[in-house]
Order: sequence, then C-alpha cells, then structure tokens
Amino acid sequence: MKSSTAIAHPNIALIKYWGKSSITGNIPAMSSISLTVDALESKTKISFPNNLNEDTWILNGSKQSSLERIKMPFNELIKRSNVRDACLIESDNNFPTAAGLASSASGIASLVTALSHALELELSLKQMIELTMLGSGSAPRSLFSGFVSLDVAGDTITCNTILEGNQWPLEVIICVTSFDQKEISSRVGMEISRKTSPLYNNWVDNHQKDFQTAMAAIQSRKFTQLGTVTIDNCLKMHQVMKTSHPSIDYWNETTHAVVQQVQTLQARGREVFYTIDAGPQVKIICQPDLTEEVVFEINKIAGIKSIIECGLGSGARLINA
Repeated sequence: MKSSTAIAHPNIALIKYWGKSSITGNIPAMSSISLTVDALESKTKISFPNNLNEDTWILNGSKQSSLERIKMPFNELIKRSNVRDACLIESDNNFPTAAGLASSASGIASLVTALSHALELELSLKQMIELTMLGSGSAPRSLFSGFVSLDVAGDTITCNTILEGNQWPLEVIICVTSFDQKEISSRVGMEISRKTSPLYNNWVDNHQKDFQTAMAAIQSRKFTQLGTVTIDNCLKMHQVMKTSHPSIDYWNETTHAVVQQVQTLQARGREVFYTIDAGPQVKIICQPDLTEEVVFEINKIAGIKSIIECGLGSGARLINA
C-alpha cells in the first residue's frame, strides 16, 4: 500500500446520453461524444493512515457522511486487493461540485486512477473503463484526452480519443449561471425520464444517427456540422427532461440569455455553438480567435457568475508516481 494522487478533468458532452440500459452496471443507454477540458480539474489523494478507524471521504475539505456516491467503484477496487486497512480519500475540485459541470465524471476518474495505483492493481484499459462507469456513466470519458467517444453497443463498451486537442484546438467557454447544487441529480433524473417521458424511447432509438454525424464532423474537422448536431442533440435531451413527470428543467433565466446571445453571434456569421448538460451552465465552443469577442459579449449578461476559458485537456493521470 502506498499514497497516490491523481488528476482528471471534466468532459463536456457534445453528443449526450440520458438514461441507463443497466442500472446494476450503470451502463448508458446510448453512445456519447465529449471534449475533455483543461482548466477544470478534480484531484484525489489516497492514503492509509495508521490512526484511521474507518474508510473516510473528504470532499473539498468537508468530511462526507458516507461513501455512498463513490461506493460502487471503491468497493470493487478494494475487493480486488488484499488491503483491509482503512482508506482516506481526499478529493478536491477547483470548480463548483454537482452543479452541472461534470464533477462526478472527473472525480470518479481521478479516484479510480489514484486508488488502483495505491492498491498496486495492474488494470487493463477495459477494466478502468468498467470501474469508472460504476461511479458515473460519463466518467470513462475523463480517462481520455481531447475529443472522446464512448461507444455503447449492447454489452460492448469502448472508449477512446477521436482527436487530440492539438489536432483541432477549439476553445470551450464555460458560462457559470449558478453555483448552487442541482436539486435533482443526473442519476435520479435519468430514471425519472426513462420511466415517464413519452419522448424517451424515440430519443434512444434515433440517437446513433447524431453520434455518427458528430463523429464524422470531428474526424473531418467540420465546425458548422459539429455545431448543428451538438445543439440539436442538446435540445432533444432537455426536451426529454421537460416531458418527464415530474418535469425536469435545469435552465434558469441566465441560461436562456446566454443561448440567445450565442444565436446573435451566429447571426453575425461567427462560428460558435453551445451545449448544456444536466445543469444551468452553458458551454460555448468556438475557434480560438473568437474567444475574446465571445467573452466580451457574454460578460454583458446580467446573472453571469463566472466565465471559465478552457482549451482541450489531457486524460486522467497520476501526479506523484
């Protein structure tokens, strides 16, 4: 046993999933595509202090009442080792947690990377993907850099980098419209939609077309094509949420205002598009030479809490190995 620390970055989904095909394995009902971003990060340190009596998780300096949110990957990793000493997990995010910025994905990816190393487990990439997925259906994407695909075909799951960030260096401008934790978690919301939305089955059945369109756009670096399918896919997901019972609407007034500003920029001929995950934050994707103009325009909007400029980032990695 040894101390180990890992960093992972959140990923921003361009082609999204919303719903699970297997609750036990936490397997998404559909494939997805994302961008790993560089400015945001989750750092997890694993250690085994002699004076610790029980497994303990400290998140952003606050001791958690239980390991509930990380127990599936944590327990599975411990089970694969011979370690029975109490484990101290210290996790920190340099961005709002549980607010629609994919903190669960980067947090789980950093946890699995650090813990598997501390336990001296030699895991295959396939095993890492499966273990991170137990904690978050989007966490496997944070193991990888740049443009990432998570392809789900029945029981076969593959995850890999489509293009590295330096092969198509786009910018991601994250518009934070609220620091509050969302009232309905993604995991709970997905089950509500799966069971109650009249649009859910159509969403699943026709999703692969969006996945293939986005994949082709990334491989050929066609910005407009990628932007069109990304916005369309985003709006379809949120419509599934809104037609659920109870209705799920993560957008706030500022979210709507940012979307309107992006549409104004598009009308001016600027190459920009947006996407919104399960939260009120808006992510704007643009060419690097437009970043300054986009930030200037977004800063005019009342209600903007913060603007975070990101490039495309690296995959999960150890920082003290």
